[in-house]
Amino acid sequence: MLTLRAVFSAAGDLTPAEIFGALEQASPLWLGASLLCMTGFIVLEGLALLYLLRHLHCPRGFFRGLRYSAADQFFSAITPSATGGQPAAALVMRNHQVPGGVITAALLLNLVLYTAATLTIGVVCLIWKPGVFLAFDGFSKALIVFGMAALTVLTLLFLGLLKRGELLYRLGWRLFRFLHQLHLMRDPDRWSRRLGHMAEEYGTCARAMAGKPAVLVTVFLLNLAQRIAQITVPLTLHCAMGGSLGAEGAELWVVQALAQIGSNCVPIPGGMGAADYLMLDGFGHLFSDGYAYQLQILSRGVSFYVCTLVSGLIVLIGFLSGRFQALREKER
Repeated sequence: MLTLRAVFSAAGDLTPAEIFGALEQASPLWLGASLLCMTGFIVLEGLALLYLLRHLHCPRGFFRGLRYSAADQFFSAITPSATGGQPAAALVMRNHQVPGGVITAALLLNLVLYTAATLTIGVVCLIWKPGVFLAFDGFSKALIVFGMAALTVLTLLFLGLLKRGELLYRLGWRLFRFLHQLHLMRDPDRWSRRLGHMAEEYGTCARAMAGKPAVLVTVFLLNLAQRIAQITVPLTLHCAMGGSLGAEGAELWVVQALAQIGSNCVPIPGGMGAADYLMLDGFGHLFSDGYAYQLQILSRGVSFYVCTLVSGLIVLIGFLSGRFQALREKER
């Protein structure tokens, strides 16, 4: 609410009524395309995780994969720098009886390839349209450069964890000891033994995936498609309001891609404020102020707020259905 209020205040004469008026006059076909892109962002991650689980000999159904993705998206949106997404997805997988080592391997592999896909898009955009980057102001450029650097470091770190799974065990063991010293854990040795068993499972899974490059390429392409789907939302909304797919549309797409990278590692839930600032800065160099603010509000509304709401509803429905099924089994 505060972010939207700040954007409307900066926009001057723009009112919510004008936003709804623009939606009423927009092309239904292109509006549908924007919602399809938003949905693709959730579905494609679910497909990537299901594909990994199938090749790790733990196949699961489509709707369960959708729940894993939705949990990741929803809790990433409400925690700083997406810190809650992976643990939430892991918890849902655990409830579906996926072994701990398989969960760790699947999520870490997907995270590596997701980060690599994001970094690939950023590099391509900088080579393709360097002028778009140069048009950003100094603060925006700093955020984008920091985002690119952070993604590079994270990719190397995650690759290191994949190759040396014992590091995960050591980190977990030290955490258990620390919690025991704070009197927050009673039996750290029991938890360490469980972690050791999970580390063995993880090592087996990681070695198995290392011998399947085709699987990794497929998951990378699914993550690439997921990122492209999210980045394309502003372009579809621009077309819905009468814009074109030409050179202007290409620059808009690059602006959104760089804005996503610049806000990706900011320690604020959902990149609140940072994403809005970057989008407004970039859109402002392409369009008039009034239209730039209007497009930013609609784009952020679909790609983040509506996406988070849909993901939250999927998580809630999945939780309630699980509780209902558990009660039915108890009655039997």
